[in-house]
Amino acid sequence: MTIVILDGFPGPLPPYADWLRDSDKELLLVTGRTRDEIGDGYHRVEVVDGYANSAAVDRLLLNLGQRTELSAIVATETPDLVRSGALRDYFGIAGQSREDAVVLADPVAVRERLAAAGVPVVGAAPVLRVTDVYAAAAEFGYPVRIRERKIPGSPTAAVLNDEAEVRIYTQGGLTPDLISVPSLFAEPWVVGERHRVVAPIPDGSGERAELVSIVEAALAALPVVPGQPYAVEVVHTTDGRWLVDGVGAETADEDEHRTAVRVQAGLETGVKR
Repeated sequence: MTIVILDGFPGPLPPYADWLRDSDKELLLVTGRTRDEIGDGYHRVEVVDGYANSAAVDRLLLNLGQRTELSAIVATETPDLVRSGALRDYFGIAGQSREDAVVLADPVAVRERLAAAGVPVVGAAPVLRVTDVYAAAAEFGYPVRIRERKIPGSPTAAVLNDEAEVRIYTQGGLTPDLISVPSLFAEPWVVGERHRVVAPIPDGSGERAELVSIVEAALAALPVVPGQPYAVEVVHTTDGRWLVDGVGAETADEDEHRTAVRVQAGLETGVKR
C-alpha cells in the first residue's frame, strides 16, 4: 500500500519521510523540486515539471492507482487541495472530498458558508466585471479592498478610497486580456485588532472567551478534516464586533504541519498540544 505525498509546500522540503516513517507503507513523493533538494526515506519520487499547474500530476496518479493500492493522499497546500480531493473521490480513499476542498480553497465560499451558519464574517463579494467593484463599494462603503481570490493568502490587489480611485483602478478593465476572467473579490476595509488562532484550541489556552467561541463556531460550520490544525483569522473591530476573516490549513508551524500530514495519512486522529 502506498501513501502519496503531494508536495506543493513553497519553502524547503518538509521532512515528510521522517513524519511518516512509522506508517509501514510505501511513500511516494510527487514534487516539482529538483532531485538535489530531495533526501532519502522515500520509496519512490516523481519530479513533475511545472508541478503547480501541470495535469501530469493527475495523470501520473490516475495511472498509478490502476496498478497500486493507494491508502492515503497527503496534501496541505491550497493549490493541491482540490486536486487531492478529486483523486480521493475517484479512488474511494478516505479523507477530504473535492466538494469540501473547493469550499475551503475559496475565501468567498468560506465566508458565504460561515454567514449562512450565522457566524459573523467580514463581508465579501466576487468581482468578475467592473460593475462589481462599484456594487461592492455601494454595499460596503469606502475604503473597499480588492483581493486575489485564487492565490493562497489572498493578497491585496488594491485599496480604493473613493469613486475616483475606482475609476482609475478599473480603467481598461480588470485584466490585461479581455478574454480572461479576473480572480478577484471585494471586501470592506475593516479596522481592528487581528488575531490568528490555530485550532482546535487546547483547554487553558488563555484565549478570550469570545475569540474561542467564534473560532469553534467557524470550524463547526465548515467541512474541515477532523483533527487537522487550521488557522482561523479573526478581527476584533473598533466597534466591538468579532468577525472571521479567513480559515485555512495550518502549515506555518512545523509541529502543526506534521500533525496535518499525519492526520491525512491516517496515523493520528487529533491535535495534541
